[in-house]
Amino acid sequence: MKHFGSWGAYMKKLLSLLLLGAVLILVAAACGGEEEVEGTATAPATGTPAATAAPTGTTVAVGYPLMLKDMMGRSVTIAAQPQRVVATSPTTVEMVYAVDGTLVAREATSDYPPAVAELPTVGRAYAPDFEGIVAQTPDLVIADAINQARFVQQFEALQVPVLMVGAASFDDVETAMRLVGQALGLSENAEQAISDLGKDRDAVIAQVPQQTVKTLILIMDADRRIYAAKPDTYVGSLAQLLKAENPAAGLSGAAGPYPGYVLLSQEQAVTENPDVILTISPAPSPAPQLSDTLKDVPGYSDLDAVKTGNVHELDVKLFLQAPGPRVVEAMKQMLPLLYGTAVEGD
Repeated sequence: MKHFGSWGAYMKKLLSLLLLGAVLILVAAACGGEEEVEGTATAPATGTPAATAAPTGTTVAVGYPLMLKDMMGRSVTIAAQPQRVVATSPTTVEMVYAVDGTLVAREATSDYPPAVAELPTVGRAYAPDFEGIVAQTPDLVIADAINQARFVQQFEALQVPVLMVGAASFDDVETAMRLVGQALGLSENAEQAISDLGKDRDAVIAQVPQQTVKTLILIMDADRRIYAAKPDTYVGSLAQLLKAENPAAGLSGAAGPYPGYVLLSQEQAVTENPDVILTISPAPSPAPQLSDTLKDVPGYSDLDAVKTGNVHELDVKLFLQAPGPRVVEAMKQMLPLLYGTAVEGD
């Protein structure tokens, strides 16, 4: 009896070991099926689950600490869900509110949404107040990857997580909103806003008439030199979405103070002779708008667009100073100026 009792104990132990081995094999197989997706949020190996990638239109579950790759290719680690967020450009301010986030301080000229008017300010987009940012004791700073790229070292010296996002196209707007949503733990809100934005964009594009229109988008600097926007600028990319022909795409010339714009000579303007001219005037009132003064610039008075009154001013906020979540609003403003047709459902 003693012999068989020992044999029974041995068999129980063997069975337990076999079951344990099977469980370990299943766990290893499950772990081996996970892959890190480039350009998505991941968490450092600190015991907190990593945020997993999700396709456009779905919700992303975010865990902290969180590691993101921002729009300048920088790795940004966020230790916990941010509670005190500072945004340092009109674009980044709007990105935060587009995903239902909140701020403790804003860039000085930011005025949308209206609720931000009551917030303390931390300098202007082109001259951030770094001491003022520190005074707000932020746990996250969201800065502009386009207008503030040259300040990266100063931002990094703050010893606070700094997420660089920006908008030079519609796709950039979506990317920036997704990153901001992930950083703030508001991915579900961001994905819903992105989905709505895409539907609204498609509804506007569907209203583009079956006709060809050639347009130049012009801006003037302080020395009265005129530049034309190429398709890789924010405003140029929106004209391209609305199927306008932009002859500046093939122009070469000196780069001015506005990235993506090319110096336009009188001869080039006459040669291209666009159907429509859209203008942006950065200088605030009472400075005259370029759309009003273009007819007085030598060489421009003979252009067909000037003769027929097809010179139109674009909203400087929407198209130059605060490109971002109001991108569909910008498209709705541009469409009738290009084609002379009203936007349905507006």
